[in-house]
Amino acid sequence: MSTMEKMVIFHNLLDENARPAMERWFRRSHVPDVLTQYPWTNRYLLYRPVPAPKGAEDAGLYTYRIHENWAYDIKLRRGHKGLIGMTPEPCSNVIKADIIHIPAEPTEDFLGADWSYEQHPILRWVIAYRYPEGADKEACDKFFLETQAQEIMKMPGLIRFFSHKAIEFEGSALPITTDDNKEEGSDKLKNMMRHWDRLSELWFECNDDWTNAVINNPPAFTKPEWATSDKFPFLEPGVDFVHTFLLESPDCDFTKTFTPLYY
Repeated sequence: MSTMEKMVIFHNLLDENARPAMERWFRRSHVPDVLTQYPWTNRYLLYRPVPAPKGAEDAGLYTYRIHENWAYDIKLRRGHKGLIGMTPEPCSNVIKADIIHIPAEPTEDFLGADWSYEQHPILRWVIAYRYPEGADKEACDKFFLETQAQEIMKMPGLIRFFSHKAIEFEGSALPITTDDNKEEGSDKLKNMMRHWDRLSELWFECNDDWTNAVINNPPAFTKPEWATSDKFPFLEPGVDFVHTFLLESPDCDFTKTFTPLYY
């Protein structure tokens, strides 16, 4: 059996006035469109981000939806042939999406594998980041593994920490056939296609534990030479660093439980 991969999609809503129309679009159009990928897509999960801890609000915080599309090999998923165009969003320029392709299993497991789910409540801090343009990515990743990860493990209240090294992937694993997405040089297409280097998860028991660990009493972090921000994780929010806060269970598993909006 091939190694399972997943595509994690961070969605951010830029205008709350669009929420009713976007929710209808997801239920009536987008989810059914994505489900045409089944059984190439094995799981299609929805997580709803929870309110962020104090001090976490920045340009990189995504608060709308997080989707996970699981497949045995994303590169072999059903593409354009035999499919019609995906239904475009009802409101233009109100949704921002970032996509990261990762192995389903972490490539590194740093902390907390020895306890069971019953021992702790779980607040997941999910971070996607890419090393700055022009930086030596191998050197950046070596810094993460040998220096930054060791410092992260000193965070007070941190109960779990693991990371996925992203899979190199060109283009999109889903058919992008609507005119707004196909437009050459469009900001929307560039944003969806940009490459990310890692996705990491840091777990705490509650919001206050995150604020204490990251804002009030962080360990002494080493600032790398390639930093684009003065604070951990030393990457510019919304550009090289996006993040969200989730609970442990998905809100929906569409391949198992999806029903039409009206039934």
